[in-house]
Amino acid sequence: MAKRKRKHIPNEQLLASALASLLPQDMRDVLRARKASAKEVIRLFTPDHIALHCFGGSDKWWNLDMRLRGVELKTKDRADTSRAAKAIRIDTKWQSFTRSLYNKKKPRPPNRYRWPKRAFPSAQK
Repeated sequence: MAKRKRKHIPNEQLLASALASLLPQDMRDVLRARKASAKEVIRLFTPDHIALHCFGGSDKWWNLDMRLRGVELKTKDRADTSRAAKAIRIDTKWQSFTRSLYNKKKPRPPNRYRWPKRAFPSAQK
């Protein structure tokens, strides 16, 4: 097999390229003109959970959305934090009540026999 003419493209460069496509066109042009480093492009973004982690959301790629850092993201983070805190407060407050509802024993249904209890009348000859 022939030797490669160049080395592989580092993952950091691939990630910066993918994230740059999420930037507004004018910002992307400025970064390209400056030949900004890959780390600089990556630092512009932060991962945001789609389904919050406290509600069982995973830290895998399918539950993460790379968001451009800014005021909107801080506002969303504050709103997410207050929603999660309220959900936990409500859950804690009503936990004993809901647990008692789920733990009540349900009455057993009466046994259904396959055959009737009384004998069949015999056929008259």
